[in-house]
Amino acid sequence: MTGVVALPFHFFFAFTGLVIFASMYYFPVSGTLLKPLHDRHEVIEAAHTGLPHDEAGVPAQMASVDAMVAEAKRIWAARDMPGEVGLLTIEHLNDANGYVSIYRAGSDRVALVGEGIHFKASTGELLREDPPSDPVGAVNQFLTGLHLQHFEHWLLRWLYVAGGLLGCVCIATGFVFFVEKRKQEHARLGLQGCRLVDAMAVTTVTGMLLAAVAMLVANRLLPEAMPGRGQWEKWVFWGAWLLSLLHALWRSAPVAQARHNPAWREQCWALALLCVAAVLLNWITTGDHLIKTMLLEPYWAVAGVDLSLLACALVALFTARRLPRPVEVADRTRIGGVAYELMPVCGCWRPPRAWAWRPTGWRCRCRRTGARCSAPTRLPQTICAPWAGWP
Repeated sequence: MTGVVALPFHFFFAFTGLVIFASMYYFPVSGTLLKPLHDRHEVIEAAHTGLPHDEAGVPAQMASVDAMVAEAKRIWAARDMPGEVGLLTIEHLNDANGYVSIYRAGSDRVALVGEGIHFKASTGELLREDPPSDPVGAVNQFLTGLHLQHFEHWLLRWLYVAGGLLGCVCIATGFVFFVEKRKQEHARLGLQGCRLVDAMAVTTVTGMLLAAVAMLVANRLLPEAMPGRGQWEKWVFWGAWLLSLLHALWRSAPVAQARHNPAWREQCWALALLCVAAVLLNWITTGDHLIKTMLLEPYWAVAGVDLSLLACALVALFTARRLPRPVEVADRTRIGGVAYELMPVCGCWRPPRAWAWRPTGWRCRCRRTGARCSAPTRLPQTICAPWAGWP
Protein backbone atom coordinates (compact mmCIF):
# COMPACT_ATOMS: atom_id res chain seq x y z
CA MET A 1 0.00 0.00 0.00
CA THR A 2 2.82 2.43 0.82
CA GLY A 3 4.23 2.04 -2.69
CA VAL A 4 0.86 2.77 -4.32
CA VAL A 5 -0.24 5.70 -2.14
CA ALA A 6 2.98 7.65 -2.75
CA LEU A 7 3.48 6.43 -6.33
CA PRO A 8 3.00 9.90 -7.91
CA PHE A 9 5.60 11.32 -5.50
CA HIS A 10 8.10 8.54 -6.23
CA PHE A 11 7.57 8.88 -9.97
CA PHE A 12 8.01 12.63 -10.30
CA PHE A 13 10.90 12.71 -7.81
CA ALA A 14 12.81 10.07 -9.78
CA PHE A 15 11.87 11.68 -13.10
CA THR A 16 12.87 15.22 -12.12
CA GLY A 17 16.13 13.88 -10.67
CA LEU A 18 16.96 12.23 -13.98
CA VAL A 19 16.08 15.38 -15.93
CA ILE A 20 18.08 17.72 -13.69
CA PHE A 21 21.18 15.60 -13.10
CA ALA A 22 21.37 13.65 -16.37
CA SER A 23 24.20 15.81 -17.69
CA MET A 24 26.17 15.24 -14.47
CA TYR A 25 25.65 11.50 -13.99
CA TYR A 26 25.10 10.12 -17.47
CA PHE A 27 26.79 12.65 -19.75
CA PRO A 28 29.71 14.09 -17.73
CA VAL A 29 30.96 16.17 -20.64
CA SER A 30 33.23 18.38 -18.56
CA GLY A 31 35.31 15.47 -17.27
CA THR A 32 35.67 13.31 -20.38
CA LEU A 33 37.32 13.48 -23.79
CA LEU A 34 34.77 16.17 -24.67
CA LYS A 35 36.26 18.55 -22.10
CA PRO A 36 37.91 20.78 -24.75
CA LEU A 37 34.51 21.21 -26.40
CA HIS A 38 32.97 22.03 -23.03
CA ASP A 39 35.67 24.64 -22.30
CA ARG A 40 35.17 26.17 -25.75
CA HIS A 41 31.44 26.44 -25.10
CA GLU A 42 32.15 28.33 -21.86
CA VAL A 43 34.26 30.87 -23.79
CA ILE A 44 31.53 31.38 -26.39
CA GLU A 45 28.87 31.76 -23.70
CA ALA A 46 30.99 34.33 -21.84
CA ALA A 47 31.37 36.33 -25.04
CA HIS A 48 27.60 36.16 -25.59
CA THR A 49 26.71 37.31 -22.07
CA GLY A 50 29.49 39.87 -21.77
CA LEU A 51 30.76 38.38 -18.51
CA PRO A 52 34.56 37.94 -18.31
CA HIS A 53 35.74 34.35 -18.68
CA ASP A 54 39.40 34.84 -17.66
CA GLU A 55 41.12 36.94 -15.05
CA ALA A 56 42.76 40.17 -16.20
CA GLY A 57 45.73 39.77 -13.90
CA VAL A 58 45.25 43.31 -12.60
CA PRO A 59 44.45 43.68 -8.86
CA ALA A 60 41.24 45.55 -7.99
CA GLN A 61 39.31 46.30 -4.82
CA MET A 62 35.74 45.17 -4.20
CA ALA A 63 32.96 47.73 -4.34
CA SER A 64 30.07 47.66 -1.85
CA VAL A 65 28.25 44.35 -2.13
CA ASP A 66 25.35 45.74 -0.06
CA ALA A 67 24.75 48.39 -2.71
CA MET A 68 24.70 45.69 -5.41
CA VAL A 69 22.16 43.66 -3.41
CA ALA A 70 19.94 46.72 -2.96
CA GLU A 71 20.07 47.41 -6.71
CA ALA A 72 19.22 43.79 -7.54
CA LYS A 73 16.18 43.95 -5.25
CA ARG A 74 15.07 47.18 -6.93
CA ILE A 75 15.31 45.55 -10.37
CA TRP A 76 13.29 42.52 -9.21
CA ALA A 77 10.63 44.80 -7.74
CA ALA A 78 10.47 46.73 -11.04
CA ARG A 79 9.79 43.40 -12.80
CA ASP A 80 6.90 42.79 -10.39
CA MET A 81 8.91 39.98 -8.77
CA PRO A 82 10.04 41.39 -5.41
CA GLY A 83 12.10 38.95 -3.38
CA GLU A 84 15.16 38.23 -1.31
CA VAL A 85 18.63 37.08 -2.33
CA GLY A 86 18.94 33.32 -2.63
CA LEU A 87 22.48 33.03 -3.96
CA LEU A 88 25.43 35.40 -4.34
CA THR A 89 28.65 34.40 -6.10
CA ILE A 90 31.87 36.29 -6.85
CA GLU A 91 34.00 35.33 -9.85
CA HIS A 92 37.67 36.40 -10.14
CA LEU A 93 37.89 37.89 -6.66
CA ASN A 94 40.14 40.97 -6.30
CA ASP A 95 40.76 41.07 -10.06
CA ALA A 96 39.84 43.78 -12.56
CA ASN A 97 37.63 41.25 -14.41
CA GLY A 98 35.84 40.19 -11.24
CA TYR A 99 32.06 40.28 -11.19
CA VAL A 100 29.27 39.58 -8.68
CA SER A 101 26.23 37.47 -9.60
CA ILE A 102 23.10 37.81 -7.46
CA TYR A 103 20.18 35.37 -7.85
CA ARG A 104 16.70 35.70 -6.45
CA ALA A 105 15.45 33.23 -3.80
CA GLY A 106 12.73 30.89 -5.03
CA SER A 107 11.07 30.41 -1.64
CA ASP A 108 7.77 32.03 -2.68
CA ARG A 109 7.05 29.80 -5.68
CA VAL A 110 7.55 26.24 -6.86
CA ALA A 111 9.56 27.12 -9.97
CA LEU A 112 13.22 27.84 -9.18
CA VAL A 113 13.45 31.24 -10.88
CA GLY A 114 16.93 32.73 -10.50
CA GLU A 115 16.51 36.12 -12.23
CA GLY A 116 20.27 36.66 -12.10
CA ILE A 117 21.71 40.19 -11.90
CA HIS A 118 25.45 40.63 -12.58
CA PHE A 119 27.64 43.57 -11.45
CA LYS A 120 31.26 44.54 -12.02
CA ALA A 121 32.98 43.72 -8.72
CA SER A 122 35.36 46.71 -8.67
CA THR A 123 32.82 49.45 -9.46
CA GLY A 124 29.34 48.00 -8.85
CA GLU A 125 28.39 48.75 -12.46
CA LEU A 126 25.50 46.70 -13.83
CA LEU A 127 26.85 44.27 -16.45
CA ARG A 128 23.90 42.06 -17.31
CA GLU A 129 20.34 41.09 -16.41
CA ASP A 130 19.36 37.53 -17.27
CA PRO A 131 16.49 37.58 -19.80
CA PRO A 132 13.14 35.89 -19.10
CA SER A 133 13.12 32.15 -19.74
CA ASP A 134 11.69 30.62 -22.90
CA PRO A 135 8.99 27.90 -22.58
CA VAL A 136 11.56 25.09 -22.39
CA GLY A 137 13.53 26.96 -19.74
CA ALA A 138 10.33 27.64 -17.76
CA VAL A 139 9.52 23.90 -17.69
CA ASN A 140 13.07 23.17 -16.54
CA GLN A 141 12.79 25.76 -13.76
CA PHE A 142 9.50 24.23 -12.60
CA LEU A 143 10.89 20.67 -12.54
CA THR A 144 14.03 21.87 -10.75
CA GLY A 145 12.00 23.71 -8.11
CA LEU A 146 9.74 20.69 -7.68
CA HIS A 147 12.78 18.50 -6.99
CA LEU A 148 14.96 20.82 -4.88
CA GLN A 149 12.04 22.14 -2.76
CA HIS A 150 13.23 25.69 -2.15
CA PHE A 151 9.63 26.84 -1.70
CA GLU A 152 8.24 27.60 1.78
CA HIS A 153 4.74 26.14 1.33
CA TRP A 154 4.51 24.26 4.65
CA LEU A 155 1.70 21.88 3.64
CA LEU A 156 3.44 20.86 0.42
CA ARG A 157 6.71 20.34 2.26
CA TRP A 158 5.00 18.06 4.81
CA LEU A 159 3.49 16.11 1.93
CA TYR A 160 7.05 15.63 0.68
CA VAL A 161 8.02 14.32 4.13
CA ALA A 162 5.05 11.93 4.16
CA GLY A 163 5.90 10.71 0.66
CA GLY A 164 9.52 10.12 1.63
CA LEU A 165 8.55 8.20 4.77
CA LEU A 166 6.11 6.04 2.80
CA GLY A 167 8.93 5.25 0.38
CA CYS A 168 11.16 4.22 3.29
CA VAL A 169 8.42 1.95 4.67
CA CYS A 170 7.93 0.43 1.21
CA ILE A 171 11.65 -0.39 0.93
CA ALA A 172 11.95 -1.75 4.50
CA THR A 173 8.87 -3.97 4.30
CA GLY A 174 9.98 -5.17 0.87
CA PHE A 175 13.25 -6.36 2.39
CA VAL A 176 11.44 -8.12 5.23
CA PHE A 177 8.89 -9.83 2.98
CA PHE A 178 11.62 -10.97 0.61
CA VAL A 179 13.60 -12.62 3.41
CA GLU A 180 10.64 -14.11 5.27
CA LYS A 181 9.21 -15.65 2.11
CA ARG A 182 12.43 -17.54 1.35
CA LYS A 183 13.94 -18.08 4.81
CA GLN A 184 12.41 -21.51 5.48
CA GLU A 185 13.31 -22.91 2.07
CA HIS A 186 16.88 -21.60 2.21
CA ALA A 187 17.33 -23.11 5.66
CA ARG A 188 16.16 -26.54 4.44
CA LEU A 189 18.50 -26.37 1.45
CA GLY A 190 21.44 -25.00 3.45
CA LEU A 191 21.67 -21.80 1.37
CA GLN A 192 23.12 -18.52 2.66
CA GLY A 193 21.29 -16.12 0.36
CA CYS A 194 18.67 -15.01 2.88
CA ARG A 195 21.36 -14.47 5.49
CA LEU A 196 23.20 -12.02 3.23
CA VAL A 197 20.02 -10.25 2.10
CA ASP A 198 18.84 -9.88 5.69
CA ALA A 199 22.18 -8.37 6.70
CA MET A 200 21.92 -5.91 3.83
CA ALA A 201 18.37 -5.10 4.90
CA VAL A 202 19.53 -4.31 8.43
CA THR A 203 22.32 -2.14 7.04
CA THR A 204 19.98 -0.28 4.68
CA VAL A 205 17.18 0.35 7.19
CA THR A 206 18.66 0.75 10.66
CA GLY A 207 22.28 1.13 9.53
CA MET A 208 21.52 4.19 7.42
CA LEU A 209 19.79 5.86 10.37
CA LEU A 210 22.67 4.98 12.68
CA ALA A 211 25.17 6.50 10.26
CA ALA A 212 23.17 9.73 9.89
CA VAL A 213 22.72 10.20 13.64
CA ALA A 214 26.37 9.29 14.26
CA MET A 215 27.35 12.13 11.93
CA LEU A 216 25.20 14.52 13.99
CA VAL A 217 26.89 13.31 17.17
CA ALA A 218 30.30 13.81 15.56
CA ASN A 219 29.27 17.33 14.56
CA ARG A 220 28.75 18.13 18.25
CA LEU A 221 31.89 16.37 19.51
CA LEU A 222 34.56 17.41 16.99
CA PRO A 223 36.27 20.75 17.77
CA GLU A 224 35.17 23.63 15.54
CA ALA A 225 38.78 24.61 14.80
CA MET A 226 39.73 21.08 13.81
CA PRO A 227 41.30 20.98 10.31
CA GLY A 228 39.18 19.07 7.83
CA ARG A 229 36.29 18.85 10.29
CA GLY A 230 33.74 18.37 7.53
CA GLN A 231 35.71 15.51 6.04
CA TRP A 232 35.92 13.81 9.43
CA GLU A 233 32.14 14.00 9.76
CA LYS A 234 31.82 12.28 6.40
CA TRP A 235 34.21 9.55 7.51
CA VAL A 236 32.18 9.06 10.68
CA PHE A 237 29.08 8.54 8.53
CA TRP A 238 30.73 5.95 6.30
CA GLY A 239 32.47 4.29 9.24
CA ALA A 240 29.23 3.93 11.22
CA TRP A 241 27.48 2.52 8.17
CA LEU A 242 30.30 0.02 7.60
CA LEU A 243 30.18 -1.04 11.26
CA SER A 244 26.43 -1.61 11.00
CA LEU A 245 27.04 -3.87 7.99
CA LEU A 246 29.73 -5.87 9.81
CA HIS A 247 27.49 -6.16 12.88
CA ALA A 248 24.54 -7.32 10.78
CA LEU A 249 26.68 -9.94 9.03
CA TRP A 250 28.16 -11.14 12.32
CA ARG A 251 24.72 -11.57 13.95
CA SER A 252 22.97 -13.03 10.91
CA ALA A 253 23.78 -16.70 11.60
CA PRO A 254 20.26 -17.44 12.98
CA VAL A 255 18.76 -16.45 9.62
CA ALA A 256 20.41 -19.50 8.05
CA GLN A 257 18.29 -21.58 10.49
CA ALA A 258 15.08 -19.70 9.57
CA ARG A 259 15.24 -17.61 12.74
CA HIS A 260 15.29 -13.87 13.30
CA ASN A 261 18.43 -11.77 13.03
CA PRO A 262 19.07 -10.19 16.47
CA ALA A 263 20.90 -7.33 14.73
CA TRP A 264 17.52 -5.69 14.03
CA ARG A 265 16.77 -5.40 17.72
CA GLU A 266 20.29 -4.46 18.78
CA GLN A 267 20.66 -1.71 16.19
CA CYS A 268 17.27 -0.29 17.18
CA TRP A 269 18.53 0.00 20.76
CA ALA A 270 21.73 1.65 19.52
CA LEU A 271 19.71 4.07 17.37
CA ALA A 272 17.52 5.11 20.31
CA LEU A 273 20.59 5.79 22.46
CA LEU A 274 22.36 7.75 19.70
CA CYS A 275 19.29 9.93 19.03
CA VAL A 276 18.99 10.89 22.69
CA ALA A 277 22.76 11.47 22.87
CA ALA A 278 22.61 13.83 19.87
CA VAL A 279 19.90 15.94 21.54
CA LEU A 280 21.79 16.08 24.84
CA LEU A 281 25.09 16.92 23.14
CA ASN A 282 23.46 19.77 21.24
CA TRP A 283 22.16 21.12 24.56
CA ILE A 284 25.57 20.78 26.25
CA THR A 285 27.64 22.29 23.43
CA THR A 286 25.33 25.12 22.31
CA GLY A 287 22.89 25.67 25.17
CA ASP A 288 19.96 25.15 22.78
CA HIS A 289 17.46 22.92 24.56
CA LEU A 290 13.83 22.40 23.57
CA ILE A 291 12.39 24.79 26.16
CA LYS A 292 14.61 27.53 24.78
CA THR A 293 14.16 26.79 21.07
CA MET A 294 10.38 26.28 21.35
CA LEU A 295 9.29 28.79 24.01
CA LEU A 296 11.95 31.23 25.25
CA GLU A 297 13.73 32.04 21.97
CA PRO A 298 11.84 30.17 19.22
CA TYR A 299 14.25 28.66 16.72
CA TRP A 300 12.27 26.00 14.92
CA ALA A 301 15.08 24.81 12.69
CA VAL A 302 16.96 23.47 15.74
CA ALA A 303 13.81 22.48 17.63
CA GLY A 304 12.59 20.52 14.63
CA VAL A 305 15.81 18.49 14.49
CA ASP A 306 15.66 17.76 18.23
CA LEU A 307 11.99 16.75 18.06
CA SER A 308 12.65 14.53 15.05
CA LEU A 309 15.52 12.82 16.86
CA LEU A 310 13.38 12.19 19.94
CA ALA A 311 10.55 10.84 17.78
CA CYS A 312 13.03 8.55 16.03
CA ALA A 313 14.29 7.38 19.43
CA LEU A 314 10.75 6.52 20.56
CA VAL A 315 10.02 4.58 17.37
CA ALA A 316 13.33 2.71 17.67
CA LEU A 317 12.65 1.93 21.34
CA PHE A 318 9.15 0.65 20.59
CA THR A 319 10.45 -1.45 17.70
CA ALA A 320 13.28 -2.91 19.78
CA ARG A 321 10.84 -3.98 22.48
CA ARG A 322 8.48 -5.56 19.97
CA LEU A 323 11.08 -7.51 18.02
CA PRO A 324 11.70 -11.12 19.11
CA ARG A 325 14.55 -11.78 21.50
CA PRO A 326 17.33 -14.23 20.58
CA VAL A 327 16.46 -17.81 21.54
CA GLU A 328 18.44 -21.01 21.85
CA VAL A 329 16.54 -23.70 19.99
CA ALA A 330 16.89 -27.30 21.16
CA ASP A 331 17.53 -30.07 18.65
CA ARG A 332 14.11 -31.60 19.25
CA THR A 333 12.49 -28.44 17.89
CA ARG A 334 14.25 -28.76 14.55
CA ILE A 335 12.66 -30.38 11.51
CA GLY A 336 15.02 -31.02 8.63
CA GLY A 337 17.60 -28.73 10.22
CA VAL A 338 15.13 -25.81 10.40
CA ALA A 339 14.50 -24.19 13.79
CA TYR A 340 10.84 -23.19 14.10
CA GLU A 341 10.25 -20.21 16.36
CA LEU A 342 6.98 -19.44 18.08
CA MET A 343 5.56 -15.94 17.75
CA PRO A 344 3.57 -14.60 20.75
CA VAL A 345 -0.05 -13.87 19.93
CA CYS A 346 -0.96 -12.04 23.15
CA GLY A 347 1.34 -9.07 22.56
CA CYS A 348 3.35 -9.53 25.78
CA TRP A 349 6.48 -10.86 24.15
CA ARG A 350 7.80 -12.64 27.21
CA PRO A 351 11.08 -14.62 27.20
CA PRO A 352 11.09 -18.00 25.45
CA ARG A 353 10.68 -19.83 28.80
CA ALA A 354 6.98 -19.05 28.45
CA TRP A 355 6.79 -21.65 25.66
CA ALA A 356 6.68 -25.38 26.33
CA TRP A 357 6.83 -28.52 24.17
CA ARG A 358 4.11 -31.11 24.51
CA PRO A 359 3.70 -34.42 22.64
CA THR A 360 0.64 -33.01 20.90
CA GLY A 361 2.39 -29.89 19.70
CA TRP A 362 3.40 -26.48 20.96
CA ARG A 363 1.50 -24.88 23.81
CA CYS A 364 2.04 -21.43 25.24
CA ARG A 365 1.04 -19.65 28.39
CA CYS A 366 1.58 -15.91 28.72
CA ARG A 367 3.22 -14.93 32.00
CA ARG A 368 1.40 -11.61 32.08
CA THR A 369 -2.16 -12.57 31.13
CA GLY A 370 -2.15 -16.31 31.78
CA ALA A 371 -3.69 -16.86 28.35
CA ARG A 372 -3.17 -20.21 26.67
CA CYS A 373 -3.29 -21.01 22.98
CA SER A 374 -2.55 -23.87 20.62
CA ALA A 375 0.41 -22.75 18.57
CA PRO A 376 -0.25 -24.70 15.33
CA THR A 377 -3.50 -22.80 14.85
CA ARG A 378 -1.99 -19.39 15.62
CA LEU A 379 1.45 -19.41 14.00
CA PRO A 380 2.17 -17.76 10.63
CA GLN A 381 1.46 -20.00 7.68
CA THR A 382 5.13 -20.34 6.69
CA ILE A 383 6.01 -21.65 10.15
CA CYS A 384 2.92 -23.86 10.55
CA ALA A 385 3.48 -25.71 7.28
CA PRO A 386 5.01 -28.87 8.86
CA TRP A 387 1.95 -29.20 11.12
CA ALA A 388 -0.63 -28.52 8.42
CA GLY A 389 -2.39 -31.83 9.05
CA TRP A 390 -2.62 -31.39 12.82
CA PRO A 391 -5.89 -30.40 14.49
